Amino acid sequence: MSVSVSPPRTPTDALPREETGQRKEAPECVRLVQLTDLHLFARPDARLLGVMTRHSFEAVLKLALSQSVPAGALVLTGDLVHDESAEGYRSLRQALDSTGLAYYCIPGNHDSPPMMETWLGAAAVGAVATRRLGAWGLVFLDSTHPGRDSGRLGDARLAALDRALSVDRSPTAIFLHQHPVPVESAWMDTMAVEDGEALLAICDRHPQVKAVVCGHIHQELERQRGGYRILGTPSTCVQFTPGSVDFAIDERPPGYREIRLFTDGRLQSEVVRLADYAEQANQAEAG
Repeated sequence: MSVSVSPPRTPTDALPREETGQRKEAPECVRLVQLTDLHLFARPDARLLGVMTRHSFEAVLKLALSQSVPAGALVLTGDLVHDESAEGYRSLRQALDSTGLAYYCIPGNHDSPPMMETWLGAAAVGAVATRRLGAWGLVFLDSTHPGRDSGRLGDARLAALDRALSVDRSPTAIFLHQHPVPVESAWMDTMAVEDGEALLAICDRHPQVKAVVCGHIHQELERQRGGYRILGTPSTCVQFTPGSVDFAIDERPPGYREIRLFTDGRLQSEVVRLADYAEQANQAEAG
């Protein structure tokens, strides 16, 4: 298949240009937006458990872009296109390009990495990828385990992460799809990162790590471990009930995560949800 696409915007593209003779002070913090578990389809009217996922994603993206402080970049942490279709990734690329922001995408268990590379280009980061955003380092991990809903990093990726953190001591946020710690939801915890404890042991050795941020769980999560936080984020479409033994739908609306990265190494974060979103997921459609 031959595809012609323009390159995704980079952080340099997203920064304002400095006019001749003027000096601009570095911002105190950079605002990062995490979007996760979009579950888009080729058809714009397709639904997941009764929710029109493209519509809910567009509503969440609009909300994220409407805040008073402009975003510095977008991070999408997997399960981007549920049916792994070219049209799904093409429409996602179009929506992200229209923001004018830098964006980074990692795969989830409902993604096709080859299709991501074809349609998202350089924004589909590699298995262990590092990027800079202001004073911060961002690390992106592919935690997918082919053929399984659970995740696994493996020795090679873990070693690469350890090396990357040894080289760059800047304050760092790490992003992956599957959750590295149990969320106390029995059915969901069968699909965690199998070597999540090994990942966190590496983070324990590197004090510049300030956050490990995941998707996959379709619910909010916040834990403190030593000097860093483990954060999970609601889906832009369907939500799962926290603490459930079996699969269960939560009635809370879609949302995203705000992450503010301060130049002094502080990190602040909160989940923001749509207010009074009309569509409700229907558990009966799970079969």
